[in-house]
Amino acid sequence: MALIFGLSEKDTETLHTAALLHDITKEKTPGEQITLCRVYQIEYTETYLSTPALFHAKTGAEYALEQFKGTVTKEAAELIRTHTTGCVNMTLMQKLLLLADGIEKTRKHDSLVSLRSYFYENPGNKDLICHLNDTVIRYFDLTVRFLLESGQVIDNETISARNDLIIKRGK
Repeated sequence: MALIFGLSEKDTETLHTAALLHDITKEKTPGEQITLCRVYQIEYTETYLSTPALFHAKTGAEYALEQFKGTVTKEAAELIRTHTTGCVNMTLMQKLLLLADGIEKTRKHDSLVSLRSYFYENPGNKDLICHLNDTVIRYFDLTVRFLLESGQVIDNETISARNDLIIKRGK
């Protein structure tokens, strides 16, 4: 993806570091996640308590910074922090990591396979950034639909990130 979007060597290295470490705390229990939040003074909402899988992005960012000092930059940590929910004013690299995680080849759900095909197909007359934004919006839509159908809580950052992209697309 970094090659498709012509990232610099430095940005590619940052993205690669974040990609390697984005799930570094994913296997920790909810109790361990809350402990890490206390250690790193990370605020969390009731949404996180209802959906503990969300914790790993925030805790992973801080854990990676601490464990890999000198290798993990603040920018890489921010990529890790937003790779699950997205955020308003997402950078190119934030979109790439979020999407790469969501459509990577081990994801076998039909909707993600279809989204992966959509992303890698020729975007036609759209420029690459518009195509990326449209794909990320579609990814958010799939995520929200899944969460609604399974009766799960939807994080406000995801809704805000999706809405931000749609509003900007209209301008």
